[in-house]
Amino acid sequence: MISYYGELCTKMYESDKSLADGKELDFYLSFADRKDISVLEPMCGNGRMLIPFMQRDIQIEGFDISEDMLKVCIEKGNINKLEPKVYYQKIEESSDWIQLEKRYINNEWIVISKKAQYHKEQSTLFTKLKYQVVTEDKIEKTEIMDFPLRLYDVKEFENILKTNGFRHIQLHEVKDGYGEGNHFHVFECSLTELNNE
Repeated sequence: MISYYGELCTKMYESDKSLADGKELDFYLSFADRKDISVLEPMCGNGRMLIPFMQRDIQIEGFDISEDMLKVCIEKGNINKLEPKVYYQKIEESSDWIQLEKRYINNEWIVISKKAQYHKEQSTLFTKLKYQVVTEDKIEKTEIMDFPLRLYDVKEFENILKTNGFRHIQLHEVKDGYGEGNHFHVFECSLTELNNE
């Protein structure tokens, strides 16, 4: 029988990867440096990251497609007098709203949340963004925006440009464009011949 991280694999994994520590754990903890932060861990597995986060009073939940891994995570949490909030789910089927940000603007709190699903057959990431005005834990107004994003392979997009008559195609990489550590690509092209003067 074929399974993803089944019982035997989980036993092997748990034997030497039970709880994260040291530099590896410190790296991930560095992203949870705010008291009001909520963390969602896809592919949380046996809770090797999730449990240490909970032990530090960080609000965290996770999901995985291995029921055996999730079982170990829950059992390990119970041993440590914790109740891990974990559930079975595929990463491409994430459907819960995830709070991204909360800002105080013009005397009101605006909460921004999102949920996303990736459709492999369409190579498209379907994202919904939700903006809510919240006053004393009461939602006063809600706006929802659909934000579908078609994902292209670099060569695929270059061929689309060529098919539509673009020439002199150059690919530029922009580093730290949306903040340190982020990068993206920009295509430069032309519909006419370049002036060689």
